[in-house]
Amino acid sequence: MNWLPKNTILGELKMQESYVYYDGPRVFSCTSLTDQTFLAAWAEEGDDGDEWLYVPVSRARLDMVRSGGIPLRVAFESPEGFIFRVSLPHDVSQDDAAAPIRVGDIPEDWLPEPDYALEIPTHTLPLAESEEVIEAKAKQESRTRLRLHVSLPRFARSEAPARGIGGLLLVTQSVYDNVGYSLTEQNPSPRGRVPSEVAAQTAISVVGAAASSFVLEMASNELDDLLGESLFAQTTSKVLELLDLKLEYSELSAKLAEIKPRAAKSFRSMVEKLAETGGDVTLAAAGTRLPYTARKLPAGKLEEFAKTLKRLVPEDQVEEVRRRMRLYKIDTERRTFGFRDESMDPMVDYEGAIDDAAWPQASHATVQENYDVLILGTTVIDETVGERKTTYRLVQVSPVSGMVQ
Repeated sequence: MNWLPKNTILGELKMQESYVYYDGPRVFSCTSLTDQTFLAAWAEEGDDGDEWLYVPVSRARLDMVRSGGIPLRVAFESPEGFIFRVSLPHDVSQDDAAAPIRVGDIPEDWLPEPDYALEIPTHTLPLAESEEVIEAKAKQESRTRLRLHVSLPRFARSEAPARGIGGLLLVTQSVYDNVGYSLTEQNPSPRGRVPSEVAAQTAISVVGAAASSFVLEMASNELDDLLGESLFAQTTSKVLELLDLKLEYSELSAKLAEIKPRAAKSFRSMVEKLAETGGDVTLAAAGTRLPYTARKLPAGKLEEFAKTLKRLVPEDQVEEVRRRMRLYKIDTERRTFGFRDESMDPMVDYEGAIDDAAWPQASHATVQENYDVLILGTTVIDETVGERKTTYRLVQVSPVSGMVQ
């Protein structure tokens, strides 16, 4: 059977790619001699022949349909231009026909199901350059280059959520700042901003994005010296060293101890953030003296690695505060509280979010009354500036008799 119409206003067509196949292609793309691309979908088999829908599509529209970003039905219900009804008679002595059709005149049962999408992996960015090219560019530019390749399981296109990728960039920069700091100072401060002279040497620039799921190309802001050395290059070697999944537990523990707690916690945060993507990750680098080196981190092993780091570099302890306090403010819309411990000298205020378990009682609480409360405080390090920050959460609240005077 011939799947393409002949001698019609669509011109001479050539099959490009088949997306759905059942006793022959049922959804496919084709191109004309004038380079017009059509998306074709089988509509109906009649007594005299087959009916098809052909819609002209741009490259961008085809990529969106192919990758599942636009459901197949939408491609025909909201065409970029004309849509054509193509009739292919069973009798080869009869002529094929193609004529414009209005969307409103298309029978309902000719259209795909509303939620049907192709979801075929589609490169919507230029393909990533080869390892040899990255290595050559590092030498040509006299600076270290990084490549972060993330296979995002929820995206068929070469796209990534800005928040997710932004978070990866921030945590990667944080690792470079803190590891670089640990390499320049024997006793780096556990809190406070990384010195500006260090941050200037470890700053990362994004120099491009490419396909192969999603690839971020990065490079050092500053150049290597005449010997091919720089703090950025040293930091890169240390990060690659730590990302070696072949390291034994004791080896990894020793290497984390070398970079001090602040940098170790920052590194743990980066690995946790990479694991959150749910996909395979590769971090690679090349420098003036560093040959292209890649650390491939499969999703499963990345998750295990994050758990190992959590044991080696544990979270800060959770503080439990259980005593009688006075409620001095509550915001029922934002679900936030303010309790004052007047038994302390000086008095201590606790402010934060109200837990769901405490909400039924807290929502009826009265300002200026005493309550028996259980508040949990979690102290973490802000990896951007190295500052300790404690957040409080109200998990239990019980009324007691008596008003505060």
